[in-house]
Amino acid sequence: MSKENTFLVGNWLVKLDALSIQNKHQHKDLDSKVMQLLIYLLNNRERVVSRDELLDQLWKDQVVADDVLNVAISNLRKAFGDDFKSPEYIKTLPKKGYQLIAPVKAVSSNSRDIKLNWMITVLLILVIATPLWFYFSPVVETSNPSLNSDSDSDSTQNQNQNQNQPVRLAVLPFDFYSSVKSREYIADGLTEAIINQLVQESNLQVTSRTSVMQYKEKKISIPEVVEQLNVDWILEGSVQLESDKILVTAQLIDAVNDSHIWSETYQRHLTGLIEIQTEVAAEIASRLNFSSNQIDLDNINSKPIQIPAEAYDSFLQAQFYQYKGDEDKAMNAYQQAIDRYPHYAEAYAYLSHTYFSKSYSGGERAGEYIDMASKLAIKSYQIDSSPAYVQLVMALTYLYKDYDYQSAGKAFQLAFERNNQDLMILEWFSEYLLITEQFDKVEQLAKHMVAISPLAYNKITAYRALYYRGDYKAADLEVANKAAIISAKSRESLYVWNSLATGDHDALAHHAPLFLKESGLSQTNIDEFTELLKYKGRSSALNFVVEKIPAFSDYDKAKLYAWSGENEKAIKLLQSLVTERNIQVLKLAIEPSFKLLAGEPGYIDLLKQLNLN
Repeated sequence: MSKENTFLVGNWLVKLDALSIQNKHQHKDLDSKVMQLLIYLLNNRERVVSRDELLDQLWKDQVVADDVLNVAISNLRKAFGDDFKSPEYIKTLPKKGYQLIAPVKAVSSNSRDIKLNWMITVLLILVIATPLWFYFSPVVETSNPSLNSDSDSDSTQNQNQNQNQPVRLAVLPFDFYSSVKSREYIADGLTEAIINQLVQESNLQVTSRTSVMQYKEKKISIPEVVEQLNVDWILEGSVQLESDKILVTAQLIDAVNDSHIWSETYQRHLTGLIEIQTEVAAEIASRLNFSSNQIDLDNINSKPIQIPAEAYDSFLQAQFYQYKGDEDKAMNAYQQAIDRYPHYAEAYAYLSHTYFSKSYSGGERAGEYIDMASKLAIKSYQIDSSPAYVQLVMALTYLYKDYDYQSAGKAFQLAFERNNQDLMILEWFSEYLLITEQFDKVEQLAKHMVAISPLAYNKITAYRALYYRGDYKAADLEVANKAAIISAKSRESLYVWNSLATGDHDALAHHAPLFLKESGLSQTNIDEFTELLKYKGRSSALNFVVEKIPAFSDYDKAKLYAWSGENEKAIKLLQSLVTERNIQVLKLAIEPSFKLLAGEPGYIDLLKQLNLN
């Protein structure tokens, strides 16, 4: 191995003791972890380095998810200007690993020699700054509804050797071809329906709809999907619609080898859409059972649900609008589905959920939305208690209407068991677990979110578990580890709450001005805040912030008042929020700032009203 510490990799000059690469036209800075990755690939360029080896070596003694390696590889490619499809620097061998394929030449240097061997990698790992990526353990086995985490480090290479490992499948958005573009929702609905049926398989881990729908407009190659989603199998297809006839083509792809395993074309009357999606799901389960000997077909119910085609069409429209963010159109379409079929349990449940979502930021109308949502939830339950979303909205009814935490927990658990790969179910479940102080389970759930939805998940779930538990040092580290994947405003706000909870004046003085800047405050106001904090103390500075940032919610204002010692103002705001039945107040007992109100009669009374005492 050469003693030089400077190398020409392709046409880029790489100095191993720097965090940058350069050529005659450009100079590019690299993150420390990206440089460590480059060094390891450089040291081992004669062979393919597996994902597991890279994770073990570069994130030694850390619990991380596969997506941190995806991000590092992607950033290194971008730095080199490498093309994934026609690589000149880093070659990806699906399910095997990565190899540096660019020509490498040592460049003589007058500077002190540094041995390019495994020792430099170890030293860099030990001394370079804290990594900037969000870390989680790779997988929570979806077959275990009790949220007990388990390692899945060998899944990328030995999926057929370990019968306990879930088979990973991504259902890509089905393409839509029709002269009637307004019915595009049928293809999206078919994609989601197949996902929802396949998630019933305990040994099958299906990537969430939220992640896969990002490929609807952005078409990428199968190897790229494998790298980004870490899956073994891919289902893709198309929907062709003309008049009342539908033609659906589906094909199952072995993602490891990028080879087609099965394909089928279904030509039916449009009223047969439910039958098609059920048949496709059953066929996929059967094929995977044949291929991997892991899938049990018994859980797939191939009997079509007897829902009128017109009602189902309205339901698909509603979900299409929901994901587009058009809440009003979604609610109208859900109601239309109910009008066309009054026994449509899932339509009632999804409409109920929409009202619960509105109540989250509903202000004075929060209570009204909760009441409406609860009525719809109970109706859906009376019709059919089996769907996951029916159990979800019943859980929300118990939680936010009745303050019945035990019943809510049972319903959340049932929703999780019936669909533990729907991000919305997981989001609400994590909120319940926080309220009931089950912080370990929140962290496990956060890891699970990353596993089933690498491209889209709540990036502060794990932070919130640490923050509410009171582990502020770990919470700070959590923010630092995912600084690259959350917004600057969100990042600085989390640092501010942490600094208030720890009483770290220096941290508050550093991060608060950055947060205020990201919040749009003028530099004059920021300077005034800084002066108040420096010369008059935290209480004056926080009161100034409350007055100058009208965008703060009343709940956040109450927290700031509590931190500033304005107990009476804090309790008055909280009393108003409890009267409005604001959803946020159920965290009253775990919020660090409100623990300062513990001796106040008004605060104790609020806890009693919410059954939190």
